[in-house]
Amino acid sequence: MILIREKFFSEHKIGGMFKFPPETTDQTIIDHILSDFALKLYGIMKLYQDPKIGCSSLCTYDVFRKFWEIDDPGDVSHGGKEIYSEIPSDLIAKKIEEMSNGKITKEEVDYSFGGGEFPIVKIWKGYHEGRDEIHVTYDIMR
Repeated sequence: MILIREKFFSEHKIGGMFKFPPETTDQTIIDHILSDFALKLYGIMKLYQDPKIGCSSLCTYDVFRKFWEIDDPGDVSHGGKEIYSEIPSDLIAKKIEEMSNGKITKEEVDYSFGGGEFPIVKIWKGYHEGRDEIHVTYDIMR
């Protein structure tokens, strides 16, 4: 199992920066980032035989950041504009239930970071003048 986990995550680490055309709406960016978050959390949850045992504590924050390296915000989180800061547990649970064909339940998603601890997702964007594109980053927090 460890070799599978190492291979999966070594091939899928992407860091925390996303790029969009300058005309992209905030809602399109938010939808994209929340889908990305759901996909990444699902990737972690499906590694466990029983997600409610393996992925049900505050350490899931660390696991998520280490596997996906989202904590590299570049210059966006400091000079950028925050466009989203909410706890999207219902939306993420619905996406993961669909991805897993119902094998991972809403309850398992809700408790994946510990009882009552589903994270706040914060999204920042900033315009990169030299590249004429929007740079976006996000992080999860308690």
